[in-house]
Amino acid sequence: MTDSGAAVACPEVWRGPRALREPLERFIFAPHTWVSPRSLARHLGPADPTLEPPLPGDGAGLLRVVARALPPRRLDAGLLGCDLRGRLALLPRADWLRLGLCISVLPSCGQIQRSMDGHFRRVVRQALDETALQSLDQQGAVPARPVFLAGAGAWRAPALLAAGGMRSALEQACGWPDPVRQRFALQFEPEELEAPPSVGGLDMTWLEIACKASLPDHPWLWC
Repeated sequence: MTDSGAAVACPEVWRGPRALREPLERFIFAPHTWVSPRSLARHLGPADPTLEPPLPGDGAGLLRVVARALPPRRLDAGLLGCDLRGRLALLPRADWLRLGLCISVLPSCGQIQRSMDGHFRRVVRQALDETALQSLDQQGAVPARPVFLAGAGAWRAPALLAAGGMRSALEQACGWPDPVRQRFALQFEPEELEAPPSVGGLDMTWLEIACKASLPDHPWLWC
């Protein structure tokens, strides 16, 4: 295969459910549909002057530059398709920010619907439906709940908490190899990647709880 299609020999993944194959193909073969030009330029830096960021709207140029800077052959489709941890790399930006906000809510499990913080109540009710809120509150007795790291008034800036929840997941639970992490990061704006973690003590158990509450329409994460 060429670099553009050299991802990984893992035929059982490609024969898997169609719902999984679509995000897998998007992540490996179609970065030009989701890469942030600003993040790509930052990733390239001045190290290699032959890899200049493409002009806006140049999808073919963007695909070519990403393929040279982060060759698909370095990716492991088996890792990306085998379990929740790997499959989370396939989620697009909007889904990850929704998940990130839910991660920021986890420290409040058991008290979400009784919270007296008006900013918190407004944000969570805009981001999560009643079923999700009830599901999260039922986790209040689960031990080793994540700890909220953001300060007072943090819920006035939900976009920062969404990015901070994503940062928490990347640093504390996902543990992807560099080729996956670097490609995944290209869909976010630099300032989103620089947001401080919003919670501490996040593990895969709590990350799965957040996924099931905020992404119930993504069964391929568990299929």
